[in-house]
Amino acid sequence: MKNLNKKELREIIQSGHLNLLVGSGCSLDYLTTLLDIENRMNEEGTREAAQKDYYKLIKKSKAILNGDLETDSDEKGKLNTTKKNYDSFLGFWAETISKRSLHIVSKQVNIFTTNFDLFIEDSCERLNVPYNDGFTGQINPVFNVANFNKIQKYKSLQFDNTSDIPLFNIIKLHGSVSWSIKDEKITYSNCSHIPDDLDSKNGDDFNNGYRQIAVINPNAEKHFETVLDTNYAAMLRKFTLELEKENSVLIIVGFSLADKHIKDLLYGVMKSNPTLVVVYFAHSKYDASADSLKEKENKNFYVLSPANEDKQTFAKSTEYLKSIFTKQNTETHEDSE
Repeated sequence: MKNLNKKELREIIQSGHLNLLVGSGCSLDYLTTLLDIENRMNEEGTREAAQKDYYKLIKKSKAILNGDLETDSDEKGKLNTTKKNYDSFLGFWAETISKRSLHIVSKQVNIFTTNFDLFIEDSCERLNVPYNDGFTGQINPVFNVANFNKIQKYKSLQFDNTSDIPLFNIIKLHGSVSWSIKDEKITYSNCSHIPDDLDSKNGDDFNNGYRQIAVINPNAEKHFETVLDTNYAAMLRKFTLELEKENSVLIIVGFSLADKHIKDLLYGVMKSNPTLVVVYFAHSKYDASADSLKEKENKNFYVLSPANEDKQTFAKSTEYLKSIFTKQNTETHEDSE
């Protein structure tokens, strides 16, 4: 594998336009991965059963905003552990961008995620970090991808000095449990639109309730409602446009790159933008000889792999990122991966 030492990664993060791609591996302690759900959704005979399994994960994620909904003590422990992991990860990025002094890069991080859960938003609320989830309006918030282009600034009372507000743009590529479709618009919901008994229904009764949940189905076509398709395409364009900026960096955590659409877009931008740097945290030891991720072919793509057979968890990835900004590593020129 190509070497990317801590000093180099630190300089890339400090001077680049920051983008994160967060996958289901980051929520794995509490929400299981989809396993074979995608394949079963593509088959007529197993589609409804697969959708019910998907719905169970969606319903379970309601406990992120209301912990009282989780009655199993073991699961509640996993929920709290996952929340702490997100707090640590997002707290690191909030501190990093708040210290930025360069005027050529903003104090913003674009967080692209295929997760429908609300761990990121919940963590931002707890950390008191400003974030933009694409909604505008206070009484009846409505989603629009154009809202991610807004920049927020502080203005001092006495001298009218302005400075950028550290901000997370949270871009949910596959929809969210906080999205509800109303009058052909995506409106905000605190998950109250998600029924609790849908898995006990069948046929049209199940399908009518399932359609109210504005998440992209994890099947080959990934189609749902027209309004979701339109925003899905717009968010993918946002993904490529941000990566096409000069000196952009993308940190990938908890994401397997199994989503062919996102993977094809990413590899296309890597070829068209040589200034883009992509850093991929592999879950397990990477076989450089097989090079399934084509690291050798793409000079601006780096795989950070565990040195042994241990799994690289979400928490371990965060600890590695924090370690490159420790006092020792910021003062020495000899640190390495």
